[in-house]
Parts: sequence; structure tokens; C-alpha cells
Amino acid sequence: MARKVLIDSDTASDDTIAIMLSSRLFELLGVTIVAGNVEFKDQVRNALFTLEYINREDVPVYLGFDRPILGTWRTVEEVHGSNGMGGWQFKDPAKKPESEHAIDAIIRLSKEFSGEIEILAVSPLTNLALAYLRDRSIVNRIKKVWIMGGALTRGNTTPLAEFNFWVDPEAAKIVLDAGFDVTIVPWETAEDYGLIDLETWGRIRKMGTKLSNFFVNVNKTLLEYSIKQGNRGSVHPDSLTVYLAYDNSSITEQRRFKVNVELCSTSRGGMLIDWYGKDNLNSNLVLRADSNKFKDELLLTLSSF
Repeated sequence: MARKVLIDSDTASDDTIAIMLSSRLFELLGVTIVAGNVEFKDQVRNALFTLEYINREDVPVYLGFDRPILGTWRTVEEVHGSNGMGGWQFKDPAKKPESEHAIDAIIRLSKEFSGEIEILAVSPLTNLALAYLRDRSIVNRIKKVWIMGGALTRGNTTPLAEFNFWVDPEAAKIVLDAGFDVTIVPWETAEDYGLIDLETWGRIRKMGTKLSNFFVNVNKTLLEYSIKQGNRGSVHPDSLTVYLAYDNSSITEQRRFKVNVELCSTSRGGMLIDWYGKDNLNSNLVLRADSNKFKDELLLTLSSF
């Protein structure tokens, strides 16, 4: 029986592939939208279009918070394209979002599938943090939280901070301190093991399937940006996180730490790891992964239709 998941997304380029993978690898109960990569209305449109395109109109989309708990942030169209989809111009989807708020949906689904549901949090953690503050007993009902977020040393937004933690560090701290069973895939792990190199890009382009064409269109700007950053292809942190959640054997090194989040000044959003501490350990940190297994699953999915 497929594991039940809810994916929390600031839907742009790689998020769409993460949604695609989660719909194939899990029983996807819904997509919740949160402020992050691009304008909120574009994120909603992107999620609806993605589900329609991959023939999963049955998966509901719930609108969450269109801003972080505190402070301001900036969107990153330079990474994902003007609309978050590599500038791909597509028709407005017929599919509509649900009227139920994402916070209410998270709490309701945690009750309906108590002890079974897992959260694939590939975005800022605003929705999950506020669901927890609304109902703290949710910790006892959610089986697992998989987080793409934080950086060990190479912040991709500031010298210290990765984007998801930087957008809403208060939310990240709330979630990490709440008592969830948490595994974090940090930026460096994604950059090292979630890379789709140019050779693999060539294979994807040659497939000519509906899904491979989708991948190429939505990730075009991401590829260009990743190469400018010195990578050998496009970096896919969200898709890697979803795959590692599915196939835990592809996590080749992880360690448990006490992880905190910095809330102040130029270090805001930085992930603080107590490398030597033995007490109050709250997160598993993925340090190494099998990139070949990840790429094989992605290629298999993209070739399916």
C-alpha cells in the first residue's frame, strides 16, 4: 500500500517535478501552497497546471499563507523564470483550488490519516508551523516531516542561509522545536546529489515524451541559473527530497543533530548545527545520497508518457 503524503510547495520549476514524482511514488493527498519562489498567484497557477498536465486533476490544491510569519522576503524569478516555469507560456488551467485553507486541510488530514500521513515540505515552513500553533497535538498524528531546507556552510541566498529557511526562519524554528520526526535535506546535499547534468539533460530532451517536454520547459531558466552558479547542470533539491523520502536506502549517510535556526540580522535564516552535542537532538540530516538512483527514477518517470 502506498504511503500517504501531503506536499507543501512554493510551486516553481523543480517543485513541479517534485509534485510529479510524489504523485507517482506515493498516495498524494494534496498540495498546499505557501509563499516563496515567485508571486503567490503564479505558484497557485503552476500547481494547478502541473496536476492537470500530468493527469492528476483529482489531487486537491489548498491555498496557504502568501507571506512569512515575520519580516519581508524577495521572490527569485531569476532562478525559475518570470512565471516560475522557465517563462513557458501555457493556458490557464481549468482546475481550481479548494475553498478549504491549507492550515485547516493539514489539520483535518492529520486526523483522518493519524499516524500515517507524511509531510513533504519542499518550501518555506510557514503553513506547517502555523498548523502546529493552531493544534499542537498534530505532532502526534504526523508520521514524518521531510524538509528541504537549510545550508551547512554554503548559503544560496545569503552567505549563511538557504532560501526556504531564509524566507521564514521563525517558521523553521517552530517546526524544528515542535517535536516532529524530522529529516532535513540541506542545500549542499541537493547541490552534490540532486544535480541533473548536461548529459542527462540531453537524454531527457531526446525522449520526446509529454513529461520530458514538461521537464525541459519548466526547468530551462533553472538550468541556465545553475550553470552560472558553477554547477554542471541543474540542481533539483525538491525532487531529490521527495525521492529520498520514498527510497530511504538511497540516503547513504545521515546523522542526528540538534538543529536550530538563526533569526537575526545578516545571519537570519542560517541553519545552526550542534556538531558535537549529544542532547536534545531533533533532526536527521542527510549528508550523502545515491545520485544515480535519483536520476534513474526521474528518467523512468519522464519516459512513462
